[in-house]
Amino acid sequence: MNPFSYGTIVRGHHFYDRKEECAHLVKTLSGGNNVVFYAPRRFGKTSLVFRVIEHLEKQGFLCIYFDFMTAFSPESFVRLYTKALSAKQTNLKKFAQTFAAAIKAIRPVLGFGTDGAPEFSIDFAHATINETVISQLLDMPETLANAGKQRVIVFFDEFQEVEKLNSIHFEGLLRSKIQQQRNTNYLFFGSKTHLLKELFNNKKRAFYNAASQMTIGPLPQQDTIKYLRKRFAESGIVLNAAMAKYMISATSDIPHYIQLLAAETWQYMVNSRKLVTKKIIDNCIARMIAFKSDYYMELFDRQSQSQKQLLQALTVEGKNIFSTAYIHAHRLPSASTLQRAINKLINEGVIEKVNDEYFIADPFFKRFIVSIS
Repeated sequence: MNPFSYGTIVRGHHFYDRKEECAHLVKTLSGGNNVVFYAPRRFGKTSLVFRVIEHLEKQGFLCIYFDFMTAFSPESFVRLYTKALSAKQTNLKKFAQTFAAAIKAIRPVLGFGTDGAPEFSIDFAHATINETVISQLLDMPETLANAGKQRVIVFFDEFQEVEKLNSIHFEGLLRSKIQQQRNTNYLFFGSKTHLLKELFNNKKRAFYNAASQMTIGPLPQQDTIKYLRKRFAESGIVLNAAMAKYMISATSDIPHYIQLLAAETWQYMVNSRKLVTKKIIDNCIARMIAFKSDYYMELFDRQSQSQKQLLQALTVEGKNIFSTAYIHAHRLPSASTLQRAINKLINEGVIEKVNDEYFIADPFFKRFIVSIS
């Protein structure tokens, strides 16, 4: 079995490092504080969060995970958030009674799944999903905390998508609940960093200063080198430190792409070769780019002229991009046009910004752009 994992939540021995970040989140949340957690795409946010959940559950906390990406309407939020709450209950009959007492407009339903296990669902076909119902549902974590005499921590993934629920003033409702709840805390995170920062740093938004803020960057290089060499060595494959470092550089030190390239390289090596070389790594990169070339070409072609020019410039450097020298060197449009191009590419997840530097989110797309420029 391939020893490298990507595209899913990384658990167990696939997860390495982030010890300081994990300890900080566990300490902050268990100490009764709320946190908003920023990081670019593919930096392992969700994997880190699930490691945090493991630690907190061992300490006796009830942890509820909910992905806002799945909620596209108030009705879908009610159905899916209720499912997330019930998923962590060991006594569904008691939970149904608590739910019925708290939210009278929705009928709880107890049944059995296809595997014969008890299953909780709701019947709200004849209910009006309004602010009152949402308010009562948002009280449920605190109700569960008080009933079970244990602290509850809610993990809201892709929280920037909360804007889809603002027809019912969701942001204001949730903020008011957070201020009132004494035994429930929250971690907010998501993949669109710029939108999350707008939510928590704009004085006009309900969540302004509602949580302490934390960011993560690339993994420490030496730890990653050690991890890669160990995993290859377990299959009798030699990956020296220089080639491990080259692999990290080729993937812009982004955890997802490190795992992806390592998995491809391992697959290429496992049956016939014992020493990883630069040529082998380059061949694996070329194969991955060729496999996605149609997608990459379509992605590049659909960009405007100014966006294409910016992407080509970012393959060279990503600092001081509004400076006169940068604009002239890369034949870019005016600063105002450039700003619109940046906003569009960030919204689409094509580029990211960390501190004052912009970069292409997919390092293999970056190489593809170089190859056609």
